[in-house]
Amino acid sequence: MRTKFAFLGLVLAIGFSVSACDIKAGADGSGFSMGIATGQAADTWTRSYPVAAGGRLELINVNGRIDAEPASGAAIEVSAKRTAKASTDEGAKEVLASIEMREEVGENRVRVEVRPPRLSGFSGHEFRWTIKVPKGVHVDLRTINGGVHVTGLTGEVRAKTTNGGVTGKQVASSIIDASAVNGGVDFELSQPLTGNEQIELQTVNGGASLALTADSKASITGRAVNGGVRVADGLDIKRTGEEDSRRRLDGTLNGGGAKVNVHTVNGGVRFERAGSTKGT
Repeated sequence: MRTKFAFLGLVLAIGFSVSACDIKAGADGSGFSMGIATGQAADTWTRSYPVAAGGRLELINVNGRIDAEPASGAAIEVSAKRTAKASTDEGAKEVLASIEMREEVGENRVRVEVRPPRLSGFSGHEFRWTIKVPKGVHVDLRTINGGVHVTGLTGEVRAKTTNGGVTGKQVASSIIDASAVNGGVDFELSQPLTGNEQIELQTVNGGASLALTADSKASITGRAVNGGVRVADGLDIKRTGEEDSRRRLDGTLNGGGAKVNVHTVNGGVRFERAGSTKGT
């Protein structure tokens, strides 16, 4: 009995110590705040990388959100608002200066990786990325403790996050590979699928949805382990598998074509008509 009470006391002590730090997740999944870390420092890190169509940008981030949108020119434009927190302003500046921004730049490939410092005490950092991508350039965007949001891209889109969601709006990509842990994955396509595209959306602990045009040609698989698979009005998907299965969908749209797989473990899967209103 004493052992049980001792263990309970230890758990409560840990709980109180964590709550005293006042650690909070960002409302938009973009990062966190630490109430005990009153010191703060911030700056903006920017780069421009000329790259031809068919080139690739790879971005690996820790703590923070990534937004990607079309560029007006032929160069990849990268901007990161960097924020560091510590017990003092000087400590926060030290954290900021210790973050390694590793760059690998080639003719057709750019790789940027954030490597946080290993410092003791109460400290943390957060990045808010804005990426502008030229037409036809592929992206591979990864983050932890933050979301990935892409709009209007035409190259391949690969996106992965832990503790955040992935969204895509008005995307015209032949390959989309997006996954999330503890977050949703939602994409809207801006043009019909013609037969050669590959779309893979996966999530754990979140919903997944794909909005595609009614005239798309696609072979579709939907799976929800603990949830349902729904098809909105306006999409005439012909089932080829079990007709009465709530958690599984195998079917074709306009005879089949592009390979579309949308899977979730704890959440629902929804196929929508691009341009329609959710819930109709």
